[in-house]
Amino acid sequence: MNRGMKFLGVRRLAPSIGLVVLALSCTAVSAGATTRVAHTTYANTLACEVTDTGGINDKSFNASAFLGLQEGAKVSKNISTSVISTPSNGTESNYDSEIASFVAEKCDIIITVGFLMSDATWNAAVANPTIHFAQVDNGDTSPGNDGIAVAPYTGTAPGNNILGLTYETQQDAFLGGFEAAAYAVLKNPKAPKVATYGGEQFSSVTNYMDGFWDGVQFYNNEAKPKHKVQVLGWSEVTQKGTFIGSFTDTATARADTNAFLSQGATTIFPVAGNDGLGTTSAVKTWNAAHKLKANVEWVDTDGCVSDAADCNLFLNSVTKGVTASVKAAVIAQATGTYAGGDYIGTLANGGAAFVQDSQSAMAKMLPKAVIAGVAQIAKGIEAGEIKVPVGGASS
Repeated sequence: MNRGMKFLGVRRLAPSIGLVVLALSCTAVSAGATTRVAHTTYANTLACEVTDTGGINDKSFNASAFLGLQEGAKVSKNISTSVISTPSNGTESNYDSEIASFVAEKCDIIITVGFLMSDATWNAAVANPTIHFAQVDNGDTSPGNDGIAVAPYTGTAPGNNILGLTYETQQDAFLGGFEAAAYAVLKNPKAPKVATYGGEQFSSVTNYMDGFWDGVQFYNNEAKPKHKVQVLGWSEVTQKGTFIGSFTDTATARADTNAFLSQGATTIFPVAGNDGLGTTSAVKTWNAAHKLKANVEWVDTDGCVSDAADCNLFLNSVTKGVTASVKAAVIAQATGTYAGGDYIGTLANGGAAFVQDSQSAMAKMLPKAVIAGVAQIAKGIEAGEIKVPVGGASS
């Protein structure tokens, strides 16, 4: 990781949050690239989507994907949609049968949401090469997640009917970690702590956690606080930490959050979909009874939009461009521009976006120098001057 840039020194760039808060434009997605859609003909298209456990109202990645499907359908009356929401206790067999029902329904494109559906999506795509698939949080290759995936793919090109929608969320989570560390030093300088936890331990979750952890270390190295900020719940180096084992267990999320708060954490970063609502509930209760106030960093979506009632709790939101990329996949199908391959969302192309929820009470406590530092770090990441490793790769 490049440590050569001083973000809290005398020389500071003027804060430019517009450079940090990026959004995907309405585009058609092809392998590794985007093509703007304008004034074109839309074929009759049935776009189908299988959400993961947590459902379309999880205020997180399922809700984002469902919104993308809806927005895609608004583009043309020729686009219709169908949705299946996996039950909270769903298993691999649910994914297989749900996708199979859409195959039987003759969907033109089937969008699956979440890494847990990787094998089921792969198997269905191999068995049905004339149907197009797009998957949120996995690439266009077989994950071999549990040993049952069909491999290798033997089509004319690997995964030519699978479009992987992936996001380098470690980049914007890095900004979130930096900001959380600054808040911790501001509010609890003698023992600054922050915390993160995950729903289940796979890369689309741990990439967020890695970035958050690295952002805290970056703050420690650059700002050099008297007492370094400690991260509870995760280590990017050891790849060990706290996981609930579900994305729908708000009770356990609440209990884990309370444990972090009791240890002195001032920011909690839940990477666990619907479980995050357990965290917001716990933090509200904590703040009502304690002088040292805590906050939450929301994941996947802008918390002040998807959970407006809790906006004052959010220090920021660390998001991914699920809505825009799903919408783009639907439009690509309808316009005949679909191609398999991988879309990779980054800070630079807007597929990963840091949202400074500036109207929240917690965010307003941040000094302007910190906001300026975040904006400058974002530029460094976009330019490739700051690398954010994942998977235990950092030194």
